[in-house]
Amino acid sequence: MKQQDHQTRERLLVIARDHFARYGYSGTNLEQIGRQAGVSRGPLYYYFKNKKELYLAVMQEEMVRLRAQYLAIFEGEDPIDVKLRKDIVFCSSHESLLRQAGLGGKGEPVVSEIHELYEQIYQLKKQACIQAQQRHELRMDADPDEMVELLYIYVFGLNEVKRNAFSFISKHPLEQYADQFVDLFLARYGTPKLP
Repeated sequence: MKQQDHQTRERLLVIARDHFARYGYSGTNLEQIGRQAGVSRGPLYYYFKNKKELYLAVMQEEMVRLRAQYLAIFEGEDPIDVKLRKDIVFCSSHESLLRQAGLGGKGEPVVSEIHELYEQIYQLKKQACIQAQQRHELRMDADPDEMVELLYIYVFGLNEVKRNAFSFISKHPLEQYADQFVDLFLARYGTPKLP
């Protein structure tokens, strides 16, 4: 693929991602995407033969990007408290298209690989907790699955509060929410600090 073709394809993917996130699969119009990208209908079909193919390409890119971000957070040598803070800030500041799409709702194609990706992410988090136990950052008797589930509950709850913009809940920076969670998490699962 020539450089110009590659750039056009990438531009179409970026614009399509925005449209799918904003309007959903059924509300996304290929002609609008093409017009925004400066591409007529014919050349648009040169890159993607239909909306389903474009959608699946967008979802594949999103999965690659998300996997890379989680690997960067959880495979490093940071202590568990730093990893947890990074995860909470990332998950709460980044609205993944995968959370709202790809599961076959509202007429959209099913992207079966999403479930595999979610399982891989869960396992990355669990492995990080196990490694933290081995480094004596977390109690050895603590259940790694329980720790990861608590992290998920907190992040999904925080995202729900953000999404619904409850006016009676004060708005703190994400970092402050992350710090509060990590403090609670370490109080429950952390190893006692020696004086």
